[in-house]
Amino acid sequence: MFSISPALACGLVWALLCGCGQTGAPLPPSLKLPTPVTDLTAGRVADSVTLKWTMPKRTTDKLLLAGAQPVRICRRIGDGPCQVVESPGYAPEKPASYDDHLPADLAAGAPQLLAYSIEVMGPHGRSAGASNIAFAAAGAAPPPLRDARGKVTAEGVLLEWQLSVLSGADHKISIERTLLSTPRPASPESKAKSPLGSASAPVKQQTLVVHLPPGNDPGRALDPDAAFDERYSYRLARIDTVTVGGKSLDIEGPASAEIVVDTKDVFPPAVPSGLVAVSAPDEGSIDLSWTPDHEPDLAGYAVYRSEAGEPPRRISPSGKPIDTPAFRDLTAQRGHTYAYSVTAIDRDGNESARSPEVSETMAPKP
Repeated sequence: MFSISPALACGLVWALLCGCGQTGAPLPPSLKLPTPVTDLTAGRVADSVTLKWTMPKRTTDKLLLAGAQPVRICRRIGDGPCQVVESPGYAPEKPASYDDHLPADLAAGAPQLLAYSIEVMGPHGRSAGASNIAFAAAGAAPPPLRDARGKVTAEGVLLEWQLSVLSGADHKISIERTLLSTPRPASPESKAKSPLGSASAPVKQQTLVVHLPPGNDPGRALDPDAAFDERYSYRLARIDTVTVGGKSLDIEGPASAEIVVDTKDVFPPAVPSGLVAVSAPDEGSIDLSWTPDHEPDLAGYAVYRSEAGEPPRRISPSGKPIDTPAFRDLTAQRGHTYAYSVTAIDRDGNESARSPEVSETMAPKP
């Protein structure tokens, strides 16, 4: 039978009473301060500055944040004092944005440097520090483009607007293009014609920037990357680049009215070249060949023949273009001379002009 001596029992009781099992001093309570934002950006469009950033996920002591977190937004003019713009709340770990609508004195006049920072506030009105600083320019925005319009050409979508006198040396045009039709999946047979279009699936939304020559407004810009047989929406805006406080910053003007362009392919392929006709009396035919057309939306070719001043008529099958750059005329009669020409046809049924004619005589049978 196991037994404990009185002295040992007394020691155990004493240890329990003295709290010998404690792990150390208690930890201080969390201040619940969100970690500072590090990716703040600012962009000026018309009379507003759009701020974008990512909300923090945790506090400075690694605890997960829950619920909307208040944000203090600070705007400074140059080295001036902080002006608190607003303090909205945002969900943790999510992309966030805020549009600072500039007052009239900052949306007009000469350019001025604006410096933005934000603080994500804790529950007791304290923060762990301000974000990085993001800069934008105050001052007058460039005017909108007037009479903006667009049309499809063989080289691309041509966008045009009313000419303006430009001051300064650094001007750009922002072109926001949105695909309105349902994008087609990419495939080797995707219809495209160089330089307009490509074999890849069209991009749903894209912003293009065109740099203008110094002091010169050409009043037009070409979008060569749109695909044929689609429907696009365009909005255009001027961008002026200004230098304030040693920083080069863009001011984008208001967007133009929407321009909708249907890029229907109405442009025929190139005229075939290199046509050659050779009589083959043993086979009772005149054989034709020509240089292949490599346009990606080519459907095939059509062959025409005329005799003794008659108008050319199509002698290849009328229901479907021939798909190789060669043709054997088995209807030629011996002793007759014929003039041949060839056209190229694309998948939309657009047919090129006829190639230069070549003549050949069907020789008598040996």
